[in-house]
Amino acid sequence: MLEYYSPNMPECMGNSDSESINRAVRLASESGVGKVIIPRINARTGKALWDIDSAILIPSDMYILLDNCFIRQADGCFDNVFRTANTYADGFSTLEKEHRNIHIEGVGNAIIDGGVHNGLTEKTSQKDGNPHIIVNNMILMHNVDGFVIENIKFTNQRWWAINLIYATNGRLEDLTFDAKDDYPNQDGIDLRCGCHNVSIRNVFGQAGDDLVALSGFMGFEKRLGFIVEEKNIDIFNVTINNVVGTSVSKAVVALRNQDGIKLHDIDIDGIIDTSDDDRGNRPYAVLRVGQKTYTNVRFSEMGETCRIHAKNIHAAHGDAVFVNLTLCDSGFENVYCGKDARTAFSTRSDWNRVPCGATIKNVRVSGIYCDSESDVEMPLIELQKFHDFDGVENLSFENIFKSNNKKTVCSDFDIGYTVDI
Repeated sequence: MLEYYSPNMPECMGNSDSESINRAVRLASESGVGKVIIPRINARTGKALWDIDSAILIPSDMYILLDNCFIRQADGCFDNVFRTANTYADGFSTLEKEHRNIHIEGVGNAIIDGGVHNGLTEKTSQKDGNPHIIVNNMILMHNVDGFVIENIKFTNQRWWAINLIYATNGRLEDLTFDAKDDYPNQDGIDLRCGCHNVSIRNVFGQAGDDLVALSGFMGFEKRLGFIVEEKNIDIFNVTINNVVGTSVSKAVVALRNQDGIKLHDIDIDGIIDTSDDDRGNRPYAVLRVGQKTYTNVRFSEMGETCRIHAKNIHAAHGDAVFVNLTLCDSGFENVYCGKDARTAFSTRSDWNRVPCGATIKNVRVSGIYCDSESDVEMPLIELQKFHDFDGVENLSFENIFKSNNKKTVCSDFDIGYTVDI
């Protein structure tokens, strides 16, 4: 019995690389084999290159193995590299069209590359005949239960590399990103509304924007019909472990939610900012929680961002933890400030594009370690009141160790927090 299909097989080979791979996927699905291997050498062209000019559509129960291959978005292409098959089909945002059990895995040095940028950005999206910028995602998965993406390197992104919407019970592991911030918003991994029970582990490299982003917004998902009414729209039960990387200028890991979408029960262990190397990156935060922008309906309210637990956060630049808008019933443990780290915990970022301040309730920060070389005039803990509704209640800081003369705390509030050195 055939164990897999390959786009190099005569029955699969088409007039383009996309056609060949899609034929292999279709035959693997129809036959029940459920496996496609994309090898290093492209038999159709004789090159170690697969040029994708239209998306590879992945149905349920499909395993795609990238065997040391180099896959590139074709010049002038306005489409994803991989996309769930039912996306954009009639009724695609229903339980009936849900995808199940999709696995994309790289072996050896598997690379997905953005190639030559097509000029499509968020500013030109859906203008002058342009499609929505979502076509620039390398991997777009929507309405899927059971998925794995692992052991792949993403280079020269055109926009976000991985975009997951209503993706549940999945794993992202051993993923590397190399973006230069030469085009706007080059996120690595984006979990959008409706994602839960997801594990993110071993993420490396450099993003132009956020390296990992959990974003609950009623934005393009609503406008493009991606809302699955029968499913939970919130983001929850997500674990993030061992993120060793940086952003050119944004956050390494960002958690944001608005518009009544809840974000809760997020467990993080290990974010190590690598901006202390010679590339000159300056992320404004290692971990940010909340943002006083990006709202479509209303801002997040107290209780909608909660039970965020993060430990072993290492900052080399900017704020180790930056909280904006609301947060409750959460904790941070073992926060390290080295090199040029600005603060360990702040509600006032030095990134001047957003209003500062936050409302914080029942949050504990334990274990702050600082040997930062940054300006000692900058406090280790900074609590700013930017709006009248900003405030703190039962916010505690414990076990603080520092090897410099940094001021421990600067606060606009007289009550609501405690500092136990």
